[in-house]
Amino acid sequence: MMRNVLDWLENAASCAPHTDACGQSGAYRTWLELWRKAREIGSFLARRIPAQSPVLILMEKSPECVAAMLGAVYANCFYTPLDSSMPEARMRLVVSTLEPRVVLCERRLAETAGRIAEGALVCAAEDVPEEIDETALRERREAQIDCDLLYVLFTSGSTGIPKGVSITHRNVIDFVEWACGALRLPGGCRFASQAPFYFDNSVLDIYGTMRMAGTLCLVPRSDFLFPKRLVETLRRERIDTLFWVPSALAAVANAEVLEPGMLPEMRRVFFCGETMACRVLNRWRAALPEADYVNMYGPTEITDVCTWYRVDRAFADTDSLPIGKPCANTRILLIDGEICVGGTCLSPGYYNAPEKTEEVFVPNPLRPQISERIYRTGDLGAWNERGELLFLGRRDAQIKRNGYRIELGEIEGALNAVEGVLLGCCYYDAARERIVGVYTGEASERTVQAALRKVLPRYMLPDEWHRREELPRTGSGKIDRLQVRREVEDEHSVV
Repeated sequence: MMRNVLDWLENAASCAPHTDACGQSGAYRTWLELWRKAREIGSFLARRIPAQSPVLILMEKSPECVAAMLGAVYANCFYTPLDSSMPEARMRLVVSTLEPRVVLCERRLAETAGRIAEGALVCAAEDVPEEIDETALRERREAQIDCDLLYVLFTSGSTGIPKGVSITHRNVIDFVEWACGALRLPGGCRFASQAPFYFDNSVLDIYGTMRMAGTLCLVPRSDFLFPKRLVETLRRERIDTLFWVPSALAAVANAEVLEPGMLPEMRRVFFCGETMACRVLNRWRAALPEADYVNMYGPTEITDVCTWYRVDRAFADTDSLPIGKPCANTRILLIDGEICVGGTCLSPGYYNAPEKTEEVFVPNPLRPQISERIYRTGDLGAWNERGELLFLGRRDAQIKRNGYRIELGEIEGALNAVEGVLLGCCYYDAARERIVGVYTGEASERTVQAALRKVLPRYMLPDEWHRREELPRTGSGKIDRLQVRREVEDEHSVV
């Protein structure tokens, strides 16, 4: 029985040692090189800290960062990648919860690492000695079991304190084995990485390519600012698989740089993390009609993905795309309309935060006879007539105004389907009792309002509009809704 994700790395290093594993044009590490570097780092850690110790990774997205993460795994420890551009005050919040024994960093970030993690051993990954302790690695591997932690990723908390989502080897093994089969990943597949390593969409990128001895192209962040250059990178690197947030796919589609035949190698386009507008999907399908399109859904707490829908029919630009059916060995329940998830995908909880864990990882009320936990996602859903799950928005994005219950996600879906709107979102200003719409694109406010009147009841129409050149994004590429709201409210305060 497979107990450790390192089995995939070792198989790749054995069967495809000289295949490019991770990097970008002219700067790839092969699987053999990645394996060796990970073992060196693992040996270094195993001689210094106990098994299952937290290892903080403060590095830019790079093959060396992947080697550091896997080195922590070789020591039977677990890793937490941290955004190096994050304010140090927020870094300290993560450190206070994680209490890392070691920080692996780049040399240029060593001073920062020392400030935020006082008392921890700080080491530049490139300075780790090039020696492998076979005995120490063997002892750590023999003691490891599949419910040991693999990583902890921190997400935003409603109280302002980041929450560390704990994920085990078993969580990732089951997810990746399902994904490689269900998503039809071939041996040697070539992924283009969009998600930062501190974001859970990167899990399929890293471990999917490892499982299939493929290649993970780390697309430069600057390319995503220039869609034409981005498409050129995808073509040059012979990319055949994408797993991106819809906002990144929308930026390419809206820039009108997609044309039939431009990406001859592209076979799979997967997306997750936000609602995919059918208008954007249809532009991709028109340019790449032979590609396989899959919409996936899932919060970090359930190991990236818990439902999936392979696009198998045509959708109008104004339609809503289903999120489909449960992944293998996953249970989806709708309790009072809320999507709840159980199965081997389920995180053991938030690291070092039992109270927060108990709030949302709860006993299954439908099976009181046994101890079975489910995760309350806070998302609302419904089954359609085809037996496909639909995402209806956040429970905390459901508002009540003038006696009507309103889903802000439904308004956003209609907004993003309007011709001339590139990207849009909305929020509710409770103090002023107004729904506020914000969007980018050439459409005038009058055009947008008129288009929404045709598809939404009057009580759901936004009360005011704000057109922008661009919308702020989070580090993972999603719309930064909090920042959108701050910018609009700052305008009001100035006025």
